[in-house]
Amino acid sequence: MKYTPKQLEDNVNVSKSHPLVDLFWLTGGLVLIAGLIFLALGLATDLAVSKTPVNIENWLGKQALKRFTSTTNPPLQQRLNTLLASLPEDSLLHDYDFKIFLSETDAVNAIALPGGNIVVYSGLLREIKSENELAMVLYHELGHFEHRDHLRGLGRGLSLTLASVLLFGSDSAASEVVSKTLLTFQANYSQSQESAADTFGLDMLVAHYGHAGGATDFFSRLATQADNTNRLPYLLASHPHPQDRIDEINKRIIDNNYSIGTPTPLADNLKD
Repeated sequence: MKYTPKQLEDNVNVSKSHPLVDLFWLTGGLVLIAGLIFLALGLATDLAVSKTPVNIENWLGKQALKRFTSTTNPPLQQRLNTLLASLPEDSLLHDYDFKIFLSETDAVNAIALPGGNIVVYSGLLREIKSENELAMVLYHELGHFEHRDHLRGLGRGLSLTLASVLLFGSDSAASEVVSKTLLTFQANYSQSQESAADTFGLDMLVAHYGHAGGATDFFSRLATQADNTNRLPYLLASHPHPQDRIDEINKRIIDNNYSIGTPTPLADNLKD
């Protein structure tokens, strides 16, 4: 008698669904878990930042400055000190001892480091055409200190790395995928910080000069260099598209009835 094996109706070792469907649900679930962990760590970071005293931040600032080849610049420091005089009396910024440094780098950028340290790249300074433009840039960086964005960025960056490494290990392909996905959350958070800093910069510019002249001039030149038809690179960028920044600033100027005056030419010692 010939033996004929019976076909099993169910097999716990074989999924009834397509393997790609299983992969989709598995990957989606892992990304969701990582995202929730990242958000939870982000909330914890925000709480920790609000409790972090300035003296600890000063120590972090000294460590951060070691990464930059920069020097003090008396004309820039004098300009910054003049702008600081316009701050409201109740501003958190009075707790800082602000120092500004010039880095001989072609990058068109400026950054806020912990402890009241601002680094301006020479590439940015070469693009500035008026004192008002420079004031807008510096007030923007001061806005990051007002909101303590520099500390939040450090903490959320650490949270981003920690979430992916704890789940998948430091060298796994899954960790790389999740990290890139979570970068979207982090980029959007950073762009909201940049917009808030622009708002702070504009309001302080008007408080100092009495008008909003020069508020968008620097960004307008950046916008002419950017590709207005391709916004995709800015989805994961820390800064919004220059034209979006201009639109938001102009909207606030209109909403607050800010006048537009003539910008003050940049001093010769800053042009050098």
